[in-house]
Amino acid sequence: MTAAWKSIGSGALDLLFPPLCLSCRAPVGSEGGFCADCWGVLAFLDGPACDCCGTPFPVDPGPGSLCAACLAKPPAFTKARAILAYDDESRGAILALKHADRLELVPGFARWLGRVGRPLLDEADLIVPVPLHRSRLW
Repeated sequence: MTAAWKSIGSGALDLLFPPLCLSCRAPVGSEGGFCADCWGVLAFLDGPACDCCGTPFPVDPGPGSLCAACLAKPPAFTKARAILAYDDESRGAILALKHADRLELVPGFARWLGRVGRPLLDEADLIVPVPLHRSRLW
């Protein structure tokens, strides 16, 4: 009986506050997603990538491969991953989450990051967010 009430409550909330696209704010079918137009232009990062920074490779060079930038100057971190290329299409949603406290974006981003970053999450001892610089925070 509780599931039925949750479904009714969720439907009522959707009528009052319809789910919107995470990027352009157009109506969508369910909360935490992108509309078809935005989904089509987003560059999701999946597939072969640098083992350190996650920069995508056009072809799979094999496990443990590093990009030229990481080989030339190894970064201070061991591994990093992103779900989207940071470009004109993704910038609005990413900045809304990072700077505008748009917490409704968290479930969608967490779901995609969990999928792309699952190997990293499985072997991680600690996960930390990248903080803002003091001057940007101010």
